[in-house]
Amino acid sequence: MPFVPAPHIVELQFRFTNAGEQTENRIHLNVGATPTALDLANINEAAKEWYDGNMVTLEPTSVSLREIYSKSLETQPGPEATLTLGLPLPGTSAFQALPSNASLAVSLRSGETGRSARGRWFWQQLAENQVDTNTVTTGAQADILAALNNLKNAMTDVSATWSIVSYRHNNAPRVGGPVYFVVSSILLVDATVDSQRRRLPGRGR
Repeated sequence: MPFVPAPHIVELQFRFTNAGEQTENRIHLNVGATPTALDLANINEAAKEWYDGNMVTLEPTSVSLREIYSKSLETQPGPEATLTLGLPLPGTSAFQALPSNASLAVSLRSGETGRSARGRWFWQQLAENQVDTNTVTTGAQADILAALNNLKNAMTDVSATWSIVSYRHNNAPRVGGPVYFVVSSILLVDATVDSQRRRLPGRGR
C-alpha cells in the first residue's frame, strides 16, 4: 500500500514480550503540528512513566514491556524514536497468566457515529484473578479503564491528543487523505473475555 501522509499524527507503539512472543499495542496521537524529534522523545518518556505507574502491577510476570517506539506519520521518511532506557518492565502480579490469547476489548469512542469514528485497545494479558469463568471481574474492569484513562491524560500532558485516524470510508481510500477523531471516552461494551489468537505461541512476530 502506498504511503498516505497523516499530518500532525504520531504512531506510538508499546512493544512487549508475552510468554516468549513479541506483541504490541499501538495508538495514534495528534500533536497539532509537524511532529519533531522532541515531540517523540516526550511522548516516549510519558508513555514509559505511565506504564510503570499504572500497568506493571496489573500484568503477570510473563509480560514485559521491552521497548517503546514512536514515529511521525506525516512524511516518509520522517522522525522516529525508540526508548529502551529503564526497560524491560515486567509485570509484578503474583497471579498466573491465562493463555496468551485471553484479552479484553476496550472501546475508544469519539462521540461521532460510524465505525470509522471508533477504535479498540486489546488488553495485553489477563491473569487468573481478573477473570471469573468467561467474564472479567468488576474490579479488573475498573482497573483497566482507570489505567487507559490515565494514558489519555498522560498524552495530553505532553500536548498529544489520543486520536482515531481513519484512512478508509465504505471500503475505499478517503478522498483528500485521512480523517481524525478525538478519543473522548474509553469504555467497555461488555466484560466477556475476548481472544487475540495471534498472541498464541508461534504466531507473534
